[in-house]
Amino acid sequence: MKLRKAEPNDADALAVLLAQLGYTCSPGEIAARIARQSTPERDVVLVAECDARLCGVLVLHIHAPIHESGKWALISAFVVDEAVRGQGIGAALLEAAEQQALMSGCSQIELSSNETRIRAHAFYEQNGYAEKRKRFVRVYAA
Repeated sequence: MKLRKAEPNDADALAVLLAQLGYTCSPGEIAARIARQSTPERDVVLVAECDARLCGVLVLHIHAPIHESGKWALISAFVVDEAVRGQGIGAALLEAAEQQALMSGCSQIELSSNETRIRAHAFYEQNGYAEKRKRFVRVYAA
């Protein structure tokens, strides 16, 4: 397995991976979003390659809130291909994201997970994450 930053030509494989969690993005949208990332030190898309194909992705954002000193990291998407889960790919991606957050001066890293993803919750807890607080979301129609 090899970890690296995503490139626009990864878009087809990323669309397939993201669809496994219900994110419906076209390859064209994904390629454009990766290409226009003007702040790669704040927005990082890490991918895992297994046997020359993408088998995982983690999207990390670094924020500097005005109400605290320091920075926070947020994982906004994290998918390991269903066919290869349980092989350490997720742990490797998570560790790489944590290292990026630490190198960026972050004091914490957080993520959210759908209530139905019980296996993912156990994975996060095994990797040192704890459920902290309720999350409130307002969704606007596109």
